[in-house]
Amino acid sequence: MGENLEAIEKKIKLETTRTLPKTLDRVLNSASILIGIFEILFIFNFMFLLYSIFSKLGIEVGFLKLDFQDQQVMAFVLGMIFVIAFLRYPIRKKEKYLSKVQWFDYLIILLGLAAAFYKFWRWPTYMVYYDVNQTDVIFGILAIILVLEATRKAIGWILPTIVVIFLLYGIRDAGYNWTRIVQYLYLDQGIFGIPYYVMTIYVFAFVFFGAFLLKIGVSDYITEFMISLFGTRPGGPAKAAVISSGLMGTVSGSSVANVLTTGTFTIPLMKKAGYPPEIAGAVEPVASTGGQLMPPVMGAAAFIMAQFLGVPYNKLIIAAVLPALIYYIGVYLFIDLETKRLGLKGMPREHFKPLSYFLKKIYILLPIVVITVALVWGIAPHIAAVSSLGIAIWVAWISKDEIPGHEHFYVAIALITTILMFTSRQYATPVGAVLLILAALLVAAALFTDKAEFNEKFYISILFILMAVLGKLLYMRKEEILLMSGTFGIIFSLVVGYRSGTEGGRKMYSATYESMIDAGKTSTTVMLAAASAGLIQGVLTMTGLVTSLGYKLVDLAGGNLLLLLIMAMIFSLILGMGVPTTANYVITSLVAAPAVYTAVAGNPIYDASVPGYSTAIALLAAHFFVFYFGILADLTPPVALAAYAGSALAGGDFWKTAINSVKYALAGYIGPYIYFTHPEMFLITVQEWTPEIALRVLYYLLATILIMYMMAIAITGHFKSLSVPVVLRAAIVVTGLIAASLHFIPVGIELAFLLGLMLYEKRIRTS
Repeated sequence: MGENLEAIEKKIKLETTRTLPKTLDRVLNSASILIGIFEILFIFNFMFLLYSIFSKLGIEVGFLKLDFQDQQVMAFVLGMIFVIAFLRYPIRKKEKYLSKVQWFDYLIILLGLAAAFYKFWRWPTYMVYYDVNQTDVIFGILAIILVLEATRKAIGWILPTIVVIFLLYGIRDAGYNWTRIVQYLYLDQGIFGIPYYVMTIYVFAFVFFGAFLLKIGVSDYITEFMISLFGTRPGGPAKAAVISSGLMGTVSGSSVANVLTTGTFTIPLMKKAGYPPEIAGAVEPVASTGGQLMPPVMGAAAFIMAQFLGVPYNKLIIAAVLPALIYYIGVYLFIDLETKRLGLKGMPREHFKPLSYFLKKIYILLPIVVITVALVWGIAPHIAAVSSLGIAIWVAWISKDEIPGHEHFYVAIALITTILMFTSRQYATPVGAVLLILAALLVAAALFTDKAEFNEKFYISILFILMAVLGKLLYMRKEEILLMSGTFGIIFSLVVGYRSGTEGGRKMYSATYESMIDAGKTSTTVMLAAASAGLIQGVLTMTGLVTSLGYKLVDLAGGNLLLLLIMAMIFSLILGMGVPTTANYVITSLVAAPAVYTAVAGNPIYDASVPGYSTAIALLAAHFFVFYFGILADLTPPVALAAYAGSALAGGDFWKTAINSVKYALAGYIGPYIYFTHPEMFLITVQEWTPEIALRVLYYLLATILIMYMMAIAITGHFKSLSVPVVLRAAIVVTGLIAASLHFIPVGIELAFLLGLMLYEKRIRTS
C-alpha cells in the first residue's frame, strides 16, 4: 500500500495532534477518564443507584447522596474537553507548535477551566434567581471565545467562522446587550443547549461502547467473518466490505473512522481480487458512510433529531430501517454489476480463515444484539449502550483462548443471565433463584469438571451473575440492573485484569482502561461541534431568525416543493463539506426543515401527526431529509473526506474515487426525495396498519429497489453479459428519475426495460 495507517490519517488531516511528554499525557488521559467517571456517576445516576442499593441493605452512606444537575455535569465535561483540546491540538499546524506545548496553551487551559467551572458553581444560584451579573458576562464571553478557538483547533476554521457570522448578527440584533446575549448563549442555552446536552447525556455512552468494541477486536471479527463468508464468490471482498462496514457502522457512527478501521483490511483484498484502486477505494467509503444511516446506532445527529422532534430514539430507528435497507441494497447492486462488468472471480478459500472459526466465535456479536433489543424495547439510549458495554466486556473475557475454560459453556451462562436481566420486577424472586442456581452450577463446573476453572473467566462470570442476583433480590428495575451490568462490568474488568497473570487478562485490562481514554479523546471533536452548533441554535432562536429564514427560503423557491428540496439538499451538501455532521444537521434542521414543512402545510398527508406524538409527519420527513444529505457530504466532491480516506488507502486517484463513491451511493441521493414524498416508508408515520397500507408500503419498497437497480444498470452500462447501448441507458435514467414519483406508469416502464434486457440477454447468450 506504500503508506501505513498513521501516515494516511495525517495525510487526510483527520487530526494533527501533539506528541505529549509523559506527564502531560497523563494529564490528558486523566481528563479523558474523568469525563467517563463523571458521566457514569452523575449523568447515568450511578451514585444514586449505589445509595439505593446500600439503603435497601440497611446501610446509610451519606456521601452517595451527592448529586449535580445536568448543566453542572455538562460544565464539568466542557472543562475536561478544554484540557484535552488545548493539549492535543496546537494553535498552528507547524512543527514548532506540534513538538511542544507553549506557555499560552497552559494559560488558555486555565481560562477554559475557569469559564467551565464558573458555570458549574454559578448554576444552582442562577436557577433560583435568574439574575445575570457582570461576572457572568465576563465568564460567558470567555467561554464562547474558548469554545470557538477549541473548535478551530480540533475541527478547522469553517465551523467557527460560520458561528462568528451568526454571533455578529445576534449581537447586533440584541442591541449589544451583553447581559441578554450571555444569558441566552452561556447560562440558559447556547453552548449548553440541546446539541451539547444530547452529546453529554446520550452520545458519550455510545462513543465509549464503540471504543471498547474496537479495542477488543469486534471490528476485525466482523470484517474477517464477512470476508470468509463472501470472499470465494465473485466480488466477494467488495460485498463483504459493504456488509461488514454496515454492521460496524451500527456501533461506530463515523464514516471516516469506519473507512480507517475496516478499510485497512478490505481495500487491499479488493485490489487483490482485481478491483481497480478507484473502485476499491470507493466501495469502502460508500459502505462506511451508510453506517451513520443504519440502525440501531445512527450518526450522533440522530440523537439530536429525537430531542428536536420530541420523538423517542427507538421510534426513529424504526423510521430509518427501510431507507437504510434500500441504501445498502443499492450499493450491493452496483457492486454486483461492476463485478460482472470486470469479469472478476472469487478468491481461493485458503486466503481466509475457515468459516467454522467465526461461527464458533459468533457470540462476540451478542453486544450488538443486546443494544438493538434494548433500544427497540424502549430502554433509554444511554442505558442501552452502557448495558451492552457490560455484555461486551463479559464476552470479550470469554473469547480469550489463553484463559482455560469451555467457551460455549460460559457463553450459555452469559446468554441466560443477560436474558434474565431483562425480566421485569414482578418475576424478581424466581429469577433471582434461577440466577443463584446458575452461580452454583458454575462453581460446581469449576470444582468437578473441565468446563471451568477458578480463573479470570470464572471470576468475571460469577461476579456478573451475583450482581444480577443482587439486583433481582433487591427488586430493582431492569434499567437499574442493566446500568449496573455496564458500570460494574468496567470495574470487574479492571480489577480482574489488573490482578491477572495471563496475557489475555492483561490485554483485557488494557482494552478496558484504554477504551475509557479513547472515549474521552474521541468525544472531544463531537462535543465541540455540538457546543458550536448550540451557539448557532441559540442565535437563531434568540433573534427569531429561525422563523424568518424559513419563510425566505419558501419565497425564494416560489413555493415549489421540489425546488425547495433541491435547495435544502445543496445547502446540506455544501455545509457538510466543512462542517461536522452534527453541526450540519443542527443548522439545516433549524433553517431548511421548517421551510419544507411550511411549503407542504395544508396537505393532509403531511399535516397529520406521527401516531402517538404531536410531531407533524412533514417535520419528521424534512428532518430526515437534511440528516441524510448532511451525512452524504462525506462522499460528495470536492471535499469528500471519506472518499479521500478510501483513495489514500487504495492508492487511487481521488477524483475518480469520489465520482465512483457518488455513483455507488446513488440510493442515498435519490432515496430522500422518495421517502419525503412517500412518508409511509418511515413506518412510524402510518396512522393505522391495514392490508392495503402494508401492500402499498411493500410496493414502494420494491419499486424503489427496482429504480435503484435500473439506474445502476444505466450508469455501469452493463447487465450480466450484455453491454447496454448508450441510448437505452439514457432512456433508463430519464425514466428512472420520473419513476422516483413511484407512479405505477414510469415504474412499469422501468420493469419493462428490465424484462426486455433479461430476455435479450438470454437470447444472445443461448444463440
